Amino acid sequence: MWENRSRLLFLSGVLIAGFVFFQMGMYLLYGLMGWELRFNFFQMCSMTIRSMGLGPVIYLFNALIVFTFLLALSMTLHQLWLANRFAAKLSLCEQREETARINRLFGEGKNEFLVVQQQEPFAFTYGFIQPKIVLSTGLLQLLDEQELSAVIHHEIFHRKHADPLKSFLMSLFAKVLWFIPVLKHLDANYKIIREVLADHHAMEHAGGTIPLGSALLKLLKKGTFIPSPAAVHVSIGGASINLRIQRILDPQTNIPFVLPTTSVVISLSTVLIFVQVFLVAMT
Repeated sequence: MWENRSRLLFLSGVLIAGFVFFQMGMYLLYGLMGWELRFNFFQMCSMTIRSMGLGPVIYLFNALIVFTFLLALSMTLHQLWLANRFAAKLSLCEQREETARINRLFGEGKNEFLVVQQQEPFAFTYGFIQPKIVLSTGLLQLLDEQELSAVIHHEIFHRKHADPLKSFLMSLFAKVLWFIPVLKHLDANYKIIREVLADHHAMEHAGGTIPLGSALLKLLKKGTFIPSPAAVHVSIGGASINLRIQRILDPQTNIPFVLPTTSVVISLSTVLIFVQVFLVAMT
């Protein structure tokens, strides 16, 4: 059930954002190259605005589309730069002996783990192409062997499923396409479900609910700390940690999928406006 819900949320976000970006891209190419397009919502909107005698509004309309693309590009490039800077900073704090030990115990023949000298306890996974799991020496000192195994298997799930990249895409869609607010709530629900699935993986591979629950309680008490500047990452102390602890203690606890009515109405209204403009332009 959780896997299906996760796929549904991610695919919904990708399909909505992909459709909007594709339509915008074709509209921009139409304007730059002088191509004749059919069945393009943004072209139809432009034609309708002109037919209503609102020519100056076209400049604002076009500026919004260009700004949306530039914002998406800027956020992506900034994140790549931030990830490189973050990796360089982490490498300066690396504890090589502990890194080698953890890779021997939990790695699969690759350097998947990085242990850094930091008093604050934290564990997270970052990186788009080859995600890496980062553990602090404070975490290793705080947790016992079973608790540490649970935390590591939680992060292994994130790494194997490329969750940092997927989380970044969902966040990007929500921020760039702000005029479709339902994407924001798809993003929030998706991140919660990914943490729940990672918790399930940890419990299956690290001795049940007690080690993971105990580790989360210790981290909640201590607080989690991520060094700055922090690239996009997924962390053991991430989304809805209190709700996750409650679910670990009582597996019957449900995590409802809630989409606020206002966001749904605004998003549907945006789509209906596009459709109406499209139909008017076609006639």
